Amino acid sequence: MSQSYTQQEVRERAAMILAMPTGIRYGVINEFHNMAAGETEYGLREKYYPGKPDSFFKEVLLIVEGGGQ
Repeated sequence: MSQSYTQQEVRERAAMILAMPTGIRYGVINEFHNMAAGETEYGLREKYYPGKPDSFFKEVLLIVEGGGQ
């Protein structure tokens, strides 16, 4: 199965999260953790990330949390 996203999308989303004010950033990181675990996060996943698999959120989190590039 091919990915429904690119590494550029992952990097751009991570950069957007890292640029957010601290309080908002932590909330978004929590939402990404939930979506990486397969949750819909109250419809946010379907509305803003249609077709994105759990791996997209996991890859963004790797960068945001310092484990990625």
